[in-house]
Amino acid sequence: MTKKKSIPSWKTTTKKVIAENPFLTLEEHRREEEGTGKHGYFFIVHAPNWANIVAITEHDEIVLIEQFRQGSERVELEIPGGIIDEDESPDDSIIRELVEETGYQATDKSEFRRIGEVIPNPAFIRNKCFTYLLTNVRLTGATNFDENEHIRVRLVPRSEIEKLITSGEIQHSLVIAACYWMKLAGY
Repeated sequence: MTKKKSIPSWKTTTKKVIAENPFLTLEEHRREEEGTGKHGYFFIVHAPNWANIVAITEHDEIVLIEQFRQGSERVELEIPGGIIDEDESPDDSIIRELVEETGYQATDKSEFRRIGEVIPNPAFIRNKCFTYLLTNVRLTGATNFDENEHIRVRLVPRSEIEKLITSGEIQHSLVIAACYWMKLAGY
C-alpha cells in the first residue's frame, strides 16, 4: 500500500486591500507554500454569504427570474436569491428575497427546508451559498426590487428544468447546483 503524499498548504505572509464596496472586498495576498519555499501573489474576494431558493408552485412550476447580470453581460435565467444581511439568518434572508424578487410566498401547505450548501468558487472567493426548497408557493404580494434590479418572473414546469440546463438557457452554476440539490432531496 502506497502512502499518500500530503498536499502542502499556502500561508499568507502579507496582504493588502485592493478594492472595497458594500458587496465585497478584494485583497492581494502574498503567500508561501509550506515546506517548498514557493511563493506567489493571489487575489481573494471576501463576499457575504448568499442564499437561493427553488420555489415550487401548487401547480408544480418552478418560480424563475430573468435579470441582466453584469458579469455575463446578458439576461440570465435563475432562481431567486441574494445576499444574507449581517442581521439575518439564511432562512429569514431567503424568504425575504423570494417575496422581494417574485411576490411569491409560502402557504399553509408549504414545506420549507435547506437542501444544500456550496462554496461558489473556492479558488478565489470566500463565502457560501445556502440552497432552500419551498413547495406550494402562491403569488400573494408585490415585488420590491433593489435599486439596480429589474426582474421578470417566469414560471416553468418542473419537468422542463433539465432541458433548460442542457440547452444552455440556464448557465448560472449556483442554479444548476440548486437543481441538483432539489433532485437529491427527492423532487
